[in-house]
Amino acid sequence: MTDQISGITAKETDTSTDTDSQALSSEFQSMMLKGGMMFLQSMQSDVTDAMSDSTSDPDEPF
Repeated sequence: MTDQISGITAKETDTSTDTDSQALSSEFQSMMLKGGMMFLQSMQSDVTDAMSDSTSDPDEPF
């Protein structure tokens, strides 16, 4: 059985998906950075509060 298909040419894929992917990647990195900074800030706040609390037990977890 022979195929009778003709007139098909290879076409370059759209670059919009790459652009969308890069935008999403950039947004994800920004979101992760903000989340990490908020986490570090909350840890610093907890440590500062524990250190300034004169009644805190040094052996007790934060």
